[in-house]
Amino acid sequence: MIDPNHLQTNAENYQNRSEPEAKSKGWSLTGGYVNEDTTDDFPRRTFISGVFGGLSVSLFTNHSHIDRFCSDDNEGFQVTIHHPAEFPNMNTNFRVPLDQTVLVAIKPTLITVSEELINYKPEYRKCYFSNERNLTYFLSYSQQNCLDECLTNYTMQYCGCVAFYMPKSKSFPICGLRRIDCIERSKNDYLLDSSNTTDCNCLPSCTSLKYEVEISQSNWAWRESFMLRKTLENISSDIFSSFEKSHYSKVIVYFKDMQFLALERHAIYGTIEFFSNAGGLLGLFIGFSLTCAIEIVYFLTLRLVCNIKKFGRKFWSGQEVSNQK
Repeated sequence: MIDPNHLQTNAENYQNRSEPEAKSKGWSLTGGYVNEDTTDDFPRRTFISGVFGGLSVSLFTNHSHIDRFCSDDNEGFQVTIHHPAEFPNMNTNFRVPLDQTVLVAIKPTLITVSEELINYKPEYRKCYFSNERNLTYFLSYSQQNCLDECLTNYTMQYCGCVAFYMPKSKSFPICGLRRIDCIERSKNDYLLDSSNTTDCNCLPSCTSLKYEVEISQSNWAWRESFMLRKTLENISSDIFSSFEKSHYSKVIVYFKDMQFLALERHAIYGTIEFFSNAGGLLGLFIGFSLTCAIEIVYFLTLRLVCNIKKFGRKFWSGQEVSNQK
C-alpha cells in the first residue's frame, strides 16, 4: 500500500500506524509507472514472473498468542490482494494456515476507457474519472474506497461510533468491545439493503485494477530445516529453544505471466460510427450514396435556379421549348 498520507485525507488520525520506509513516487493508478526500467519507484515492482521474482513473506506467531475463543477454529493469517491506492478490504481475504507455505499466483485485470468517453456523463458511461468524484476520507477514488466510506458513515449513524479499522473523521469515536455486536449488525443491514449502496452512488473507477489469484499450499517442515541449520552451522541450542512453541508460515506472491491483456471501455456508436452505419444502411436498402445526396441537392437548388433564369418560370424545365422547335 502507498504512503497513508497519499491515500487518506486524515491519516494522522490513526494511532499506532506503521510508517512506510519509502514515500510513494513514480506510480499512479491511471498512468502506472512513469519510468519503465527504474527500481527506485515505490510501490516496489518486479520485472520477471514466477516464484523467483515474487514477494516472499515469513509470518511468525507464538503459541501463547493464539486465542481459541476468537480464532473460531480458523487459525492462521489473513491476507488480501489489492492495488496500492485502494484501502484493504478484509472481506475478500484468503487464509494462510499455521506451519504451511502458500503460493499465490496473481493475474492482473486492467480496465481503462477511451478518451471519447470523457464527454459522456458518469451515469451514462457507468464509471468515474479520478477528478470527477471526491471522497471525504480518501485522496484517490476507487469503488472499494467509496464503499468503505459509505459503510463508515452508515455505522456511525447506526451505532454512534465506528470500528478502529474503518476510515473515519477525527470527530468519530471508536467503538469498544461492548459495541462489536452493533458493528456486525450494522454491516449486515448495510449489505442486505441494496438501497444503502445505491444511495452512495459508488460507480467503478474508469481505470480499475483487480487481481485474480490462484492459491496452492503445502505443509512447511520449518522445524526440521531449523534443526538442520543448527547442526551444520553449530548454532547454540538456546536460540532454538524458543521455537518449540512457535508457528511459522510463509506466503509467496508472484505474477503468473509476463504480460496480461488490458480491457478498454469505448462507445459502441459514436458520431463517426453513427453516420457510417446510417450511410451503409441507406446504401443497402435504397442504393443511396454520397453522390446521390449531392445530386439531390444539385437538382433541388442549383439546377432549378439556373433553369428558371434561362427559360423563365413557365418553361423552367426546358421541355416545352424543345417541343416547339
